[in-house]
Parts: sequence; structure tokens; C-alpha cells
Amino acid sequence: MPEKRAQLTRALTVARERGFEIYVFCPDAGQGPGGDGHALADETSLAARVARIRDVMEAFPMVDGGVLDGPELGYEIAPGHRSNIFEDMPDTLRAKATSLDFDFDALVAARDRFNQRLHCLQPADIDLRAGAGLLGALALFDNDPDLAAWFAFRRALLMDYYARQHQALAAMPRPVRIGVGSRLPCFNALNGCDLQAMAQRYAFILPKLYFYHRGFDGFYGTIGRYIQTLTEWNPALGDGHAMKVVEALFGVHLPWVTSRFDLELGFPEAFDEFVAEQTRSMLAAAPSPQHVVPWVEAGREPHHGDPITAGELFRYLSAARDAGLERFLYHSHTHLSDSEWAVISQLCGEPWHTGKAGYQPPDDMPWESQSKRR
Repeated sequence: MPEKRAQLTRALTVARERGFEIYVFCPDAGQGPGGDGHALADETSLAARVARIRDVMEAFPMVDGGVLDGPELGYEIAPGHRSNIFEDMPDTLRAKATSLDFDFDALVAARDRFNQRLHCLQPADIDLRAGAGLLGALALFDNDPDLAAWFAFRRALLMDYYARQHQALAAMPRPVRIGVGSRLPCFNALNGCDLQAMAQRYAFILPKLYFYHRGFDGFYGTIGRYIQTLTEWNPALGDGHAMKVVEALFGVHLPWVTSRFDLELGFPEAFDEFVAEQTRSMLAAAPSPQHVVPWVEAGREPHHGDPITAGELFRYLSAARDAGLERFLYHSHTHLSDSEWAVISQLCGEPWHTGKAGYQPPDDMPWESQSKRR
């Protein structure tokens, strides 16, 4: 272990000497247990997280800062999903809700009514209201004022946490640049993120330009799970009506998706405009394009989604670039494939092609982790 630490220190030092900015991914990993309260409300838990970040920053003084992954609230409705929106409001948030001027019991009741309504949707109700904008979507869910309060509480809770975390990080002995992320802007009303509020406090924001099907955190994967879940809960609904509910909830327009099978067919030309729209939303939240560094991923690891082809990756990154995006952070827990590096280098530096010196995947299975091969 001492040898590996010395090797890492040398590598970071050389990178710094060459003018690179250096950021640690998840510098909070390995933090202490914290307190007994909810992670978003418990001060001891927050102190433990910040203390771990401080440990890392002090151990590696050549590092500029870190990239935090979360926290966020749920955005999925599929039973048992790791980000289930109906399973992220335990009683340990009661006192916090009161301090933020919300009625906790009313919020829980509204959440449960929302859940029940999603189980009793009829095609006629959807045809009547789902396409009528914000007010139509509210009418589809019975114009429930406490439901609106539930969504407002989710934002208030999460942004209160990010504000307290920012204040604690600002008290560290040396200034560090911290980036924070979210999913695509279209999901933020559900998961409590406010990109503008986050961009005002943190050095940069990292929304996830993840579009793959299946796995987790991918746009197509979430859409597919919503369609599957809504049609299972409501036997009278076909995929088309379930998709109308999805569009009403997320404020998106995906006319090429009329059934879940359409998600298997990849990304038509019209998808480029959706990418551009989401990119413009990210950029609108931040002071400048330099403050927006979205995550990008096309391979199998670490989110286990269906691989996106090189052509699709190039298309959607080009659409984001044309909308004003200047940088991104590519996420891969294994080795870049030849095609991924060919696309990235074409957009961000000296173009590379197979056989050219400079990079070659060291194995034949770039999309799968080593642990899965044993």
C-alpha cells in the first residue's frame, strides 16, 4: 500500500506540474458513520462527510477539489428500484419538514394519493388532460395542492442540504473547488434538484447526459420503466397512453416513442433536438458554459445500460456542442473502447483512429468489469 500511495502521489504531482486541474471523484468515500438521523437532515452525518473530504484534500494538496455524486431524492416509480420516489420520505424527516414550514403528515398523505392515482389511470382521463401543459397535468392528478407542496418540499429539503454542505466546505483551511451533479434537467422537479441554486454555490455542475436504455440513471431506461410500471398498474392502458403520462410528468415531447419497443430502436434525428433542449437548460442554470461539465457515458460500466454506438455518441455530443456545451466528463470504470476514444478525440483534441499510436484498449472486453470475467 505505501508503494501504491507513493506512485499515486507522484502521478498527481506530475499532472499538476503539467498544468492539469485535478479533481477527486467521491472524496467523501469512506466517511464515518455520522448520526442517527436522516442523511439530509442530520448535522453529524454532514460533518462526517465534510471531514472525510477535508482528509482527502489535506492528504493530496496538489488536488484542486472534488466531484460529489449526490445526494438526490428518488425519481423512479418501479417497485423495488433503488431510487423509488415513494420510499424516500421516512419519519426521520418530520422535524426537518417542520423547520422548513411544511406539514409532514399532509406531505405523506399527498405522496400516497399520488401513488394511488398512478394506479387508477384511465385512457379518457389521459387524453383529456395529459397534453394540456402544466395545469392539465395537475388536473390529471386531481389538482391536489398538497401534491404541489410535496414536490416543493423535496426541492427545499435537498437545496437546504446543499447550502449547509457548501457552508461547511467553505470553512475548510484551503479553498477547494467542488462539483455537484444531478440527472437530466427534465427529472429535477421529481428528485428535488435545482441546478441554478446548485450552480450559484458550487464551482461547477455535472448533470448526467446519460441516454442509454436499461441499467440505471439512463434516460431511455427510466422512460421504459415508467411505461412498464404504469401499464402493469393500469391494465386498461397501452404503451401510448402510459407515454402521455410520462411526457406530462417530465415536461418532455418524444413523438417517436409510442411503445416501449421504440426505445429499442435507438435515437432518431428528432432526438438531437431533445439533447439540445436539455443542454440549453443546463447552461441556463450556470453563470457560463465553463461551469457546466455534464457526465457522459455510453458503455456498459458502471451503470449496466445497453451500449450506445459510436455513431449515436457522436451525434448526441455534437448536438450538445452545437447547443453551447464546451466540456464534459466521460464516465467509465473500465477501459475506453476504440470507438469511444475515436469519438471523444474527434470532438476534443487530436483525432485518433485504430492503429494510430496513443491509445489502445488493453483487453478485448472494454465494456465489462474485470470482476465479471472470473
